[in-house]
Amino acid sequence: MAVDVFISYAIDDKLTADAACASLESAGIRCWIAPRDVLPGMDYAEAIIEALEKCRGMLLIFSGNANRSNQVKREVERAVHHGIPIIPFRIEDVPPARALEYYISSPHWLDALTPPLDQHLKQLASTIQILMDRASSESNQASTSRREERPPARISQPAAVPGGQTPSSGQFGTGGGGAAQTGSPAYPSTVSGTVGGVPMPTKPKAPVAVIVVILVLVFLVIGLVGFGIVAAYVVSQGLKREHVAGQTPGPTPFSTTPKARSTATSSPTDVASALAAGQAHETQGDYQAAVNDYTTAIKFDANNPESYSKRGSCYKSLGQYEPALNDYNTAIRLRSDNPDYYNDRGIVYWKEKQYDNAIADYNQALHLNGNVSRAYNNRGLAYYDKGNVQQALSDYDASMHSDPQYADPYYNRGLLHYYAKEYDPAISDFSAAIEREQRYANAYYMRALCYETLGNYKKAISDYSYAIDINDNLLDAYNNRGLCYDDLKDVDHAMADYNEAIQRNPSYMLAYYNRGIAFSEKGKTQEAINDFNEAIQLNPNYGRAFYNRAKAYQTLGQGDKANADFAEAKRLGVTGANQ
Repeated sequence: MAVDVFISYAIDDKLTADAACASLESAGIRCWIAPRDVLPGMDYAEAIIEALEKCRGMLLIFSGNANRSNQVKREVERAVHHGIPIIPFRIEDVPPARALEYYISSPHWLDALTPPLDQHLKQLASTIQILMDRASSESNQASTSRREERPPARISQPAAVPGGQTPSSGQFGTGGGGAAQTGSPAYPSTVSGTVGGVPMPTKPKAPVAVIVVILVLVFLVIGLVGFGIVAAYVVSQGLKREHVAGQTPGPTPFSTTPKARSTATSSPTDVASALAAGQAHETQGDYQAAVNDYTTAIKFDANNPESYSKRGSCYKSLGQYEPALNDYNTAIRLRSDNPDYYNDRGIVYWKEKQYDNAIADYNQALHLNGNVSRAYNNRGLAYYDKGNVQQALSDYDASMHSDPQYADPYYNRGLLHYYAKEYDPAISDFSAAIEREQRYANAYYMRALCYETLGNYKKAISDYSYAIDINDNLLDAYNNRGLCYDDLKDVDHAMADYNEAIQRNPSYMLAYYNRGIAFSEKGKTQEAINDFNEAIQLNPNYGRAFYNRAKAYQTLGQGDKANADFAEAKRLGVTGANQ
């Protein structure tokens, strides 16, 4: 029988788990909980997997006991692997251990830290009911308006990528994996005279005249191919591709946000239902609806600091930093001993380039002994943006020392090495980040940039492929992987990547430009001109596109157009010597 919620808990928290189960089931939410629902004689592990495959969500009773429970860790990992949303219900004020944080840092928490527990269980039931109703509504809409989607072009991966997600303050974590491996094709044996043991008739010998004619044709074809290669080489001179090495992903602060999407509205009737509705909307990425819900909660109780903090977080996700600061200020005024409020306000100051204010907030978070590894990491970002690289490095080191399994300071230090053109240390740091967080798309992307800069195109292709497998809308990864394929003389794979980038974003200028170069390499001059036209339309000041379109016009014998483009390229600072 299908169930709504799988309850994961440590054995020492069984009383709380049973209470949650009773509360949810009294609200009509079907639960699966061990050992109650393990059938007699059934293998325990098999029962867990079967229940996870049938459930719609996981409720994690989170505590210090859960941190120490290997069973909880395995259940959470399996839920992430199957793409099951996880709702952490925190009953103890402790940070998650790294093994759990790897999977559950993305969802927002429901806190049950203050008595009475019944009030928190009601909010929990309300939140889960809203999430299930919304999921059912979206499922019904999807069933009436389906559309076909073309899968992205990918190469096979050298190994599967384990599930997981980077630290986030938005959606639930979901798992994923690498593409399947492919090997060399197996060809059937062709022993002379037999195929599969069956005798074959002997082929008649060809007449001498026929053999002579064939040899002459072979020599002619070889000559034409050689001439074509020389001609292609001549045409390709001056054709330069465009890289996005300068467009690196940004540094990683304590929290990042997923893309918002629209969800259904709600009508809260009290503080608990307003907070539950806001939590549900925020979890689904509908930050504006969450703002409305938290505003309603504030109308019911204007002295609840958590309502202001949660609304400030949503404003931050929407890029509305002034109202976010106002809300964090109010939350801090109402409760000045919460280090998370200072850390989150520091992120807003950092985004607003108010680095001194950000550093002051991170200092206060450290003074209150909050999540010090995050505070050190974030303070390092602010110091770097102030130009104090040594202090930034010191803070990244302090963050690593505070939590050796935290991936972000390694990634951020890797960026510093990359900007300094210290590619080997950068590779080492990006590798360390990946070891700690195996689905860290930006870390794979940056390591690929380093490998590509060093001329190790095969390793770069592998890392770009991993980055794409984790985030298949990472356009720069398609573009740069195409360049690597082109460097390996695999123009067809290169064009496939440029095509994919253009399909995902028809305004992605670099993909048009690089595809135009690839068309030129394949001798398809008119198609190359069409792509250079697109690049110029998207960026009229892009001198390289003018220069290479001029070369294409030259190939077609259209001298006037070529001269005009050469002149425009020169005006934009691009000539044959520097383009």
